[in-house]
Amino acid sequence: MVRFNMYYYSYFCFFFFSSFFNLNVLSGQGNCLIYAEESGERKACELCYRALEYKQGSKESQLLFDQAIQIGPNYAWAYYEKSVPFFKRGLFAEGVSLINKAIELEPQNYLYYRAYWYFYNRSFDFCIKDLEELYTNHNISYCATPSGELEMRLLLGMAHASSGNTSKGISWIQHLMDTYKKQPNLKGTYDHFCLGVLYYKNNQLDLAIEQFEQQLAIDNNFATTYYYLGLIKEKESESDEAEHYFKQALAKMNRENNGYSFNIFEEFNVFKADIEKKLNK
Repeated sequence: MVRFNMYYYSYFCFFFFSSFFNLNVLSGQGNCLIYAEESGERKACELCYRALEYKQGSKESQLLFDQAIQIGPNYAWAYYEKSVPFFKRGLFAEGVSLINKAIELEPQNYLYYRAYWYFYNRSFDFCIKDLEELYTNHNISYCATPSGELEMRLLLGMAHASSGNTSKGISWIQHLMDTYKKQPNLKGTYDHFCLGVLYYKNNQLDLAIEQFEQQLAIDNNFATTYYYLGLIKEKESESDEAEHYFKQALAKMNRENNGYSFNIFEEFNVFKADIEKKLNK
């Protein structure tokens, strides 16, 4: 399961709008003036701006979103924004029913959000369906998670791996890595780590080592990276090197989160006891 600070729900996706690489940022609500004066969309947009003056999920804001939906039923952002507090509070069915409406109107803008929550609720097949439609049918170049920490293809890759198709998961993350050749500044903190984990799961150990070493070049304080390198060396019967990496993992972990390595994917969290067991062994 992914662990994110969901208070930061602004998002951004990048699209191809021409035959060359042209990035456009979609972030939050747009300009109401693009809609015709007195149109339902214009009035709904203005009501949504009023709703944002109140605390997210408050009765006042939700009532204004209800008014916006009634006046401008084709204004997708109102459904999206009304759905957010339902998801955050664990009311998944209510959130999905609202985001479904936004997706009917503008799938290219909101498929990613439903996919994120499908992943968060371990509905990996539904997550895969949404994200493959997003990247295959809607010319998406780059789309981040709601908190902006990860590109959504990392979740797509992990969803495939969690569903038993690790090779396909690797393929999607490699596809993401190819986009960084044109825009290296978009590369995130965890890309190499995620690909390394999938190579490890797929028993492609040399490729996993290569990715984990690149991860260390970006952030050498992540205890789990050392732990996986130790696991690889253990598999390769290189006990001294394995012990070296496990000791590094333990040293890093002693400074993290009271004895466990915070990881973006809970399935791959490592606890202090796991490392101590390896060292004692």
